[in-house]
Amino acid sequence: MVQNIKSILIGLTKEFGPDETSSALAYGISLARQAGAHVTIRAASIKLTLSSAGVSKVVAGLVREENQRLHSLAQAAARTAEAHASSADVACSAESPHLNYPELLAVFRTQARLHDLTIVDAESESLAIDRGLIETLLMKSGRPLLVVPPKQDVFRAERIIVAWDGSGRAARAAADALPFLRAAEVVEVVAVTGEKDLPATAPTSVDAALHLGRHGVKVKAQTLPVLNGDVAETLRKHATLIQADFIVLGGYVHSRLRELVFGGVTQSLLKQSPVPLFMAY
Repeated sequence: MVQNIKSILIGLTKEFGPDETSSALAYGISLARQAGAHVTIRAASIKLTLSSAGVSKVVAGLVREENQRLHSLAQAAARTAEAHASSADVACSAESPHLNYPELLAVFRTQARLHDLTIVDAESESLAIDRGLIETLLMKSGRPLLVVPPKQDVFRAERIIVAWDGSGRAARAAADALPFLRAAEVVEVVAVTGEKDLPATAPTSVDAALHLGRHGVKVKAQTLPVLNGDVAETLRKHATLIQADFIVLGGYVHSRLRELVFGGVTQSLLKQSPVPLFMAY
């Protein structure tokens, strides 16, 4: 049983129609039920704004109608989510904020700091609105993030991979994931070799496994050769091979034209992963 997870934030965004589905919602409620945690659900919609005061009444009316439609979708999603949690006997509070994009990111960032974990849906498109939310939560909330791909509706934590490269971010992710690692039947600390040379002073996967074992984790170290120079694909294939329930990894970013964007491995796994990603920065 997962312990010391007492409050979970589930972030949903409504951009299209009522048929939008969320694996994060079902997955988060499943986790909360197993952990005995309280769930806070934020089903948010983005408020459209007009950049010019001189637009026609027709355009202003269309924007107003679209804002009403989006807010109604978010409100309906919040009600549905609350009912879902109630039927699972999970304590829950739900809101449907309707804000412009910067305000929405600020609300999620602030709320995440008051929860043990935030759960959101994966977003394959790097320029999509939800990817900006993932980036903000990962880098600015100070709390771990679980990103759930489609069709992952039930929380499991029996087999977990810890992606290890000896960095501070990998160490932070492993530490934040301890409540899950302790509950797992098998944890593999996986180092992928051949893609880049690590500093000689960097702690190895064996070092990390010894540390986690002292915390009561059933753990073993694993070293894998990189497949075709692609660390993310190596991790994806190994996760599928051992039927891992999720991957723990540090989130990587680099600066480009003063914008923070995800590094290659992080970007690739966010675009496509067979399992949820537990991330910290």
